[in-house]
Amino acid sequence: MLSCTDDYREIITGENKFLQGKGVFIINEGNFGSGNGSLSFLNLDSLVMQNNIFYSVNKRPLGDVPYSMIFSNDDIFLVVNNSSKIEVMSRSDLSSKATLTGFTSPRFILKVSEVKAYISDFYSSRIAMLNLESGEVSGYIQTGRSSENMVLAGGKVFVAFWSNYAFPELINNMVMIIDPVTDQLIDSVQVGKEPNSMVVDKNGRVWVLCSGGFLNKETPAFHCIDPVTLDTEHILYFSEIKSYPTSLCINGNGDSLFYLNRGVFGLSVDAGELPDQPLISQDGRLFYSLGINPVTSELFVTDAVDYQQQGRVLHFSATGQLKNTYSAGIIPGRLVFSVGPD
Repeated sequence: MLSCTDDYREIITGENKFLQGKGVFIINEGNFGSGNGSLSFLNLDSLVMQNNIFYSVNKRPLGDVPYSMIFSNDDIFLVVNNSSKIEVMSRSDLSSKATLTGFTSPRFILKVSEVKAYISDFYSSRIAMLNLESGEVSGYIQTGRSSENMVLAGGKVFVAFWSNYAFPELINNMVMIIDPVTDQLIDSVQVGKEPNSMVVDKNGRVWVLCSGGFLNKETPAFHCIDPVTLDTEHILYFSEIKSYPTSLCINGNGDSLFYLNRGVFGLSVDAGELPDQPLISQDGRLFYSLGINPVTSELFVTDAVDYQQQGRVLHFSATGQLKNTYSAGIIPGRLVFSVGPD
């Protein structure tokens, strides 16, 4: 039986049992400039959603456009893009430990060692290096352009040059390569226009999803890159130039890719062409972000509804059957799973 859970109960500080067990954090972006971003947590054991949990614990708003998040030992680092900050919280009860400032327009955070993370930036031409123990920026990596999504593969960090909004003289069709030991930009790979998301498959290859540009300047495509040689092994093109695929994810086995394109689509990493039909149809909903439980391969899709009211999280089986629907915050974005050892 399908069920819908709308749970807005206050969290009792010191008894945050909602964080115990397996779950998924939902980063609700809120409306740009309104400061109404929030954090939700769906407990996958009890199937109870708790909303606005940062505010409930810390009695202050999270900020303007929370965007990405990582775990590091007992801490959570949550990037708040338009507030130009990173909130550091205790993983056990979400109590605030520090607010890190001094960033321009931080976007993604990637843990590259036990003590170091990279912070990409929408407006800045450099990537910040964050010491995860002290909370201090230890230096910068000059890129000469903006930076977005990042993955670690083959001992290298792959960084997408997604938007040239602040660098209109450049073409945003590049993945930059950084050595995380020396913290130096060492190479780059040309891909399609507007690389918006990346994953690493079971063979260690980097898959880059390129939308072709907001104004459909190029045909969208997947680029599959060998992280050692940096050769592009193959490219899979979409059939329509007006497609706008986003939110590339991979299952826990690393053998199946999933993405949004007015529906949820899936394909094997060994496929020679893209699917014609979605695994999950959008059916009048506004799919915004996609996440996959790395243990069960169940799919979670956020529905932004109308970008104004509270959004939803739709929970599907690995084969695409709807299991539950939950109310979340305004514009529910990225999903971060806490289902086992990091």
